[in-house]
Amino acid sequence: MHRRWTVGTLSEMLGIAAPTLRTWERRYGVGPTFRTAGGHRRYTIVDADRVATMARFIESGVPAHDAAERVKRLSPHELAAIVGAGPAGLRASAHEQTVFDMLEGAKELDAAKVQEAAESAIERFGVEEAWDSAIAPAMIQVGLYWEDGRIDVAAEHLVTACVLTALRAAAHRYPSRGPARVVLASVEDEQHKLPIVALGAALARHGHGWTELGARLPMESLESFVRSSRPDAVFLWSSVMKPGPETLERLAELGRHTALFLGGAGWPRDVVTSHSLTETVRQLRQALGDDLP
Repeated sequence: MHRRWTVGTLSEMLGIAAPTLRTWERRYGVGPTFRTAGGHRRYTIVDADRVATMARFIESGVPAHDAAERVKRLSPHELAAIVGAGPAGLRASAHEQTVFDMLEGAKELDAAKVQEAAESAIERFGVEEAWDSAIAPAMIQVGLYWEDGRIDVAAEHLVTACVLTALRAAAHRYPSRGPARVVLASVEDEQHKLPIVALGAALARHGHGWTELGARLPMESLESFVRSSRPDAVFLWSSVMKPGPETLERLAELGRHTALFLGGAGWPRDVVTSHSLTETVRQLRQALGDDLP
């Protein structure tokens, strides 16, 4: 038998005042969807999940109107997953909302919307989680939208610029304690640098200084810089380019003199790489002597 609840019964079940439930229905359209033969309103299990999720969103700081819009976009399966997962479900939903907002901002060419979504995710979850679970997935989807013609290249550039600004702002909030000990760069012919900017912002949060050498860094320039500056660690990013045997040999030599970490999908399969920003930060912090839990 399908479960149906009155306003009063659901109020007792969820611990939400009945007047609040009526306000949510009247003002935001979040209420009972079933009608009995006599015309009485009843909440279904999906309605109850929607109300419970809205309450959790509001408790986590989401304005009521925004919370209502979010729950109305969620499928019954997504609502059930959030309710069943508890706090973890809310985090996953928040990540998905960031992706949604960034994609909407890209389609609307709304820089403020994109940047606000990225900055809010960083402020709420920290650089590592925000990047791994929301910003990087959004950037991948933006690239796919550009490839299939749903957005123009200008939209992709707009999103990149907004994310770059958000990451730079995050880094500046955390002054480093001591000299730069890490070198961050992308390999020669690699045009993407957002991942190394994200890594710099994450390292800043943990008190470590770094030197960013940007994208498309020639191998000889990296070698010369490392020889002169003697960093404790080097991180290199490669997303699409496949470094050749000579480059790999030179990197192996470089790794004999400093801790070397590689990231991105552009490395050969037999090369050890980091697979997330969270993993990379942890590895670098270990190399720099941080006490980790």
